[in-house]
Amino acid sequence: MAIGRITGQMLSANLARSGTDLTFETNLLALDVSNSRIGIGTASPATTLHVSATDALRLPSGTTGQRPGSPANGDVRYNSTLSTIEGYAGGAWANLASGTELKDADEDTSVNVEPTTDADEIHLSTGGNQTAIFRTATTQLGVTQLSNTASTITGLVTNGDITLTPNGTGKVAVSSAMEVTGNLTVNGTTTTIDSTTLTIEDPLIQLAKNNSGGAANTFDQGLFFNRGSDDNVSFLWDESADQFAFAVTSGEDGTTAGNVTIDSYANVRAGDITCVDIDGILGSNTAAAATVTTLTASGATNINGGNFIFNEDSASVDARFESNGDTHALFIDGSEDHVGVRTSSPAYDLDVGGSTDALRVPVGTTAQRPTAATGIIRYNSTTGKYEGSTDGSTFVNFAIAGSAPTFTKETATGDGSTTTFTGFFSSAPESVNNVFVYIDNVFQEPTENYTVSGTNITFTSAPHSAARIFAITGADGTSLVTGGVARSETSSVNFTSTATTIMSFNAATYRSAELFITLTDSANTEYAAMKGVVVHNGTTAFITVHAITNTGDSDLATITATHDGSNTVNVQAVTTGGQTAAKVQYSLST
Repeated sequence: MAIGRITGQMLSANLARSGTDLTFETNLLALDVSNSRIGIGTASPATTLHVSATDALRLPSGTTGQRPGSPANGDVRYNSTLSTIEGYAGGAWANLASGTELKDADEDTSVNVEPTTDADEIHLSTGGNQTAIFRTATTQLGVTQLSNTASTITGLVTNGDITLTPNGTGKVAVSSAMEVTGNLTVNGTTTTIDSTTLTIEDPLIQLAKNNSGGAANTFDQGLFFNRGSDDNVSFLWDESADQFAFAVTSGEDGTTAGNVTIDSYANVRAGDITCVDIDGILGSNTAAAATVTTLTASGATNINGGNFIFNEDSASVDARFESNGDTHALFIDGSEDHVGVRTSSPAYDLDVGGSTDALRVPVGTTAQRPTAATGIIRYNSTTGKYEGSTDGSTFVNFAIAGSAPTFTKETATGDGSTTTFTGFFSSAPESVNNVFVYIDNVFQEPTENYTVSGTNITFTSAPHSAARIFAITGADGTSLVTGGVARSETSSVNFTSTATTIMSFNAATYRSAELFITLTDSANTEYAAMKGVVVHNGTTAFITVHAITNTGDSDLATITATHDGSNTVNVQAVTTGGQTAAKVQYSLST
């Protein structure tokens, strides 16, 4: 029998089912009394409220102002003001997703919003692994600060930084090519570049940029080269020495803050080197002295411009230059102040004793003569003779050892008025002192009684009528005998009644000498000229004086020769009157 309607007080306040379930319209509403469950659309509810339907569950809807006055945790409603589903949890209304986790069907991909109260975090997980955390508070990754458009991450906060901070010893790794279009600043203790090739397009590299301005720099700067088991080397600016250095730095690896310990200096090979100034010593290879032991150059080495000074400190050190065949092609003896050519022990200021070939003197024409200076020598290509200056003002020819000289007698006759005899000489004498002039067999003193110009002779006063004038020429630059030496001249020697040496020669080298002696007694205005021949036998010297010509009535001196018993022959003079000066022109023969 069916009951269509129940009204009135038929049901008590509590409908006791005594363990019997109750269903309405089949499964429209089912009460599982034994499990205290309610089912809608199912007679077997699996939970306290089990809705088995395919449409939707409509929640209470109202404005924010219509929220329940006494809400309880777990209340859920639709907020029409906020257009969101909200729930009451933890004593406050919040978006339904707050404090919850959204997962896919197999629960390996999820979004967890603020897992802890006020954490302000969103955790993203894919494939069962947490892949990202958005932390707005710590700006580690904030969706309000970054945008990702077309593979570009852009900071949205004005002048804000983007910081990637790995955890612990982790690192930020870029597995593919990386390009930095702005400035790159690397802070930290060590920067390591592990690549096959390092290419830097910038033409300039600045080290120790932070030293700009402020106090003067006190640190060394440079590049270090790690050579494994071998000592490290470096190219650096040595601040304490104020210079660049190629150095061996065995105990340094480029991490030193301050001055680098230099063990020694490394070898350097280069092509052309241009130096404005070189301050240094080629000496011992020690860091303290900042010097090098050996300066080695391959091929031609040029030192151009400015001054190049060896041993500016004037130390007692030697210097030598090697040639292909001689270790002492040029040698400077620093302790003795001598220079040697092809000798390691020069005995004189310039010693060429180590050579067996020749010494080449400057060669030039008469027009190319330099300004005369005492002691200079050259070869005159115009005259074909060696020449030099003995007085610092004029040049005289040197005789060349060789065949016997050829003397020529030139003659003329005086007329009592002529002083200049044109064309008197068959060839121009090289010097007024190289001719012997006589008037009536009386010797005439050069420059005092006559002068020579080309082939002309000019007397101070005209020779008297019928005077016999003759001159002997041939003393220009010729030796007297084969194997002899050039004619030489002693400077003026004063002597008195005491025997005085007016000329000497080496008896071990030369056997004989021919002399032309001029005597001058200035006090009495008297002169004399004579010739002499000297020879020795190893112990005793012999001399013959002849052709004595005096301007006065008596001889001005007595000439003798002595052998010192060793290696020297001395020609001596003793006056017969007052002090007299002697000048000797001589030739030697072996």
